[in-house]
Amino acid sequence: MLRLEFLEFLRDGRNLLAFSAGVDSSALYFLLRERGISFDVAIVDYGIRKQSRLEVERAKTLCFWDKRQCFVKVAEPILKDFEHTARKVRYAFFEEIIKEQDYCNLILAHQLNDAFEWFLMQFCKGSSLLTMQGCYERQGIVDYRVVRPLLKISRQEILEYLRKQRIFYFEDFSNLDSKFLRNAFRSRFSNPLLESFKDGIAFSLEQLENEIVDVKPFRIPSLEPFYVFRNGSVEQIDRACKMCGILLSRTQRLDLKARLGGEFSVVLQGRISIEKFWDRIFIAPFNVRAVAIPKEFKEKYRKLRIPKRFRLFLENARALNKLEAVLVKLKGV
Repeated sequence: MLRLEFLEFLRDGRNLLAFSAGVDSSALYFLLRERGISFDVAIVDYGIRKQSRLEVERAKTLCFWDKRQCFVKVAEPILKDFEHTARKVRYAFFEEIIKEQDYCNLILAHQLNDAFEWFLMQFCKGSSLLTMQGCYERQGIVDYRVVRPLLKISRQEILEYLRKQRIFYFEDFSNLDSKFLRNAFRSRFSNPLLESFKDGIAFSLEQLENEIVDVKPFRIPSLEPFYVFRNGSVEQIDRACKMCGILLSRTQRLDLKARLGGEFSVVLQGRISIEKFWDRIFIAPFNVRAVAIPKEFKEKYRKLRIPKRFRLFLENARALNKLEAVLVKLKGV
């Protein structure tokens, strides 16, 4: 029997399974069902393949017979940068459901091959350790946990399980097209290596995950998460940005590393600000609106050694009557 990871997180929680009717999510659906895990299903139809409607019908049918909710999104046509855009659409859909239906866990069917493919691609392109570990991390900022029970299981083991259990699944034949970089990595590098060194690769990826420095956001109801920490490293900044849905490029990481010796203030993608003031680093959503800060609060922020862009975030918190809650968090840093 295949051994699933992180089931303790799922037993008593409200769970949403990201489903595609493909190899991995089909296996995970039945594995979770076998183990008595309660979950509902979310699926996105991108409309780029003729069988996509059949995949949605497969999801609906399974959920009907098992008395689960099935959430379906029909995506608008994606005309360029499909993989990146589809990922954003997919996570936005999942997070919308999670927020509206109060789910606490998002279950994804990424398996060992996925994790290793991503690691190799990022390693060869020149990336930080955090980016190489991207397959393990959630991308959004809604408060939920991502759980990937198949991370130590290879695709070959999953296919064997489906064969033995006679479980139907759809094959996405675009996964065989070598014009896509990830498919080329899969066929030429990751699959052959996994065939010979599966256990060692799984162990190494797990150890790398455990050794990465953890950075947790401050979360206050109705206010977007923010980060403040002392004497931060590029790795900590990289992790915080990633949790905000932004992957730093190699150039950006080198630039930030060069800046860490002094004070600085930058905005990335017009979405988040990163500031170092004295010995603290502040990372928060960037407010593009010009905000007039009352004189009394300007003086208050100055005495608290709050950098200028983070002051705009505090003004947003003050408008929501959350300023004092934020300031309490800051006192502990």
